[in-house]
Amino acid sequence: MMGEMFRHHAHSRELSRRVAQLPSSHTVRKAAGHWLVLGPTGLVVVGRCADEDVATAAERCAGVAHELRDLLAGVTPWVPFVDAIVVADGEHHDLGCTVVQLDLLVTALTVGPVTLDDDELLLLDRGLRSVIGTLSTRRPRPLDPA
Repeated sequence: MMGEMFRHHAHSRELSRRVAQLPSSHTVRKAAGHWLVLGPTGLVVVGRCADEDVATAAERCAGVAHELRDLLAGVTPWVPFVDAIVVADGEHHDLGCTVVQLDLLVTALTVGPVTLDDDELLLLDRGLRSVIGTLSTRRPRPLDPA
């Protein structure tokens, strides 16, 4: 039991360290137990498996991404798609969001087409700052499977 708790905290610290190493083009905020990463390649909610299985963590992370998009829609004139990524060991498919191993997280967040320009990043960063408190206190709604 103690070994499991120590491993959980060590994994969380390592995940925080990796997110903090993102390039300066990316802004990182923490809310609702997740990292919100905003950069030229998009807006991503990053979650981790804490005391639940990967499928539950993926559903929770996708729910936070959905809530974030809803909240941003109330304070910005447009909102991009909000991706969700869960960091977990092993391969996982057919879940509510992308699952990556810790070693691939920075690549997953930084490599890809540029979808947001500097003005859009500024607009979304202001929006994030205005909704982060609300996001931290709301419970994500279950996603509608329809």
